[in-house]
Amino acid sequence: MIKGKIVDIREDGTAVIEAQLNLTTLIRQNTKYCNVEPIDSRPLSDKQRRMCYALINAISEWSGQESEDLKEYFKISFLTENFDTLADKIFSLSNAPMSLVAAFQKFLIKFIISNDVPTKRPLLEYVDDIDDYVYMCLIHKKCAICGKKADLHHIDAVGMGNDRTDIQHEGREAMSLCREHHTEYHTIGKSAFLEKYHLNGGIKIDKTILKIYGLRR
Repeated sequence: MIKGKIVDIREDGTAVIEAQLNLTTLIRQNTKYCNVEPIDSRPLSDKQRRMCYALINAISEWSGQESEDLKEYFKISFLTENFDTLADKIFSLSNAPMSLVAAFQKFLIKFIISNDVPTKRPLLEYVDDIDDYVYMCLIHKKCAICGKKADLHHIDAVGMGNDRTDIQHEGREAMSLCREHHTEYHTIGKSAFLEKYHLNGGIKIDKTILKIYGLRR
């Protein structure tokens, strides 16, 4: 593994990387390709660190397991699940790169949603990747705002007079909302609702969501 430096990023997104290479070895091995691993140099924020600990503590209270034991267990599980890219990245929540901790945070949130783990604050407040969170809520039929049982809500309106059982659902934007927040959405309108809860919008319905909600393709 050779460390290089990005010296330029072109308009088409191509990066020019400067690195010290052994020319003799490259010629002997007929090297034509290499792996490029971006290194996140942003410092980990206290807020993001606190979020991870809050999520672990929520799981601890729910499961009865010690939070320190859970932290190590989830770190190992996270690294195992991402072995291909993170096999050599044993990390600490005190000094890990921001992108790595953000991925770990997403891993914890997935566990919490999948297992109905209660949290002291709405899970939306702990989220770094909003779109991934909204998708997870759709998959598990949880309200994206409060976490209660929810149904699929179309962000782009189906339209008056259209038969919902006969329209093309795939590709339309949707999110899962409980009855209370579904009503609020229609009361204050799309723009105000998304702005209030800091949402980017809905998630495009894919074949997995079609199957879960029993929608026609």
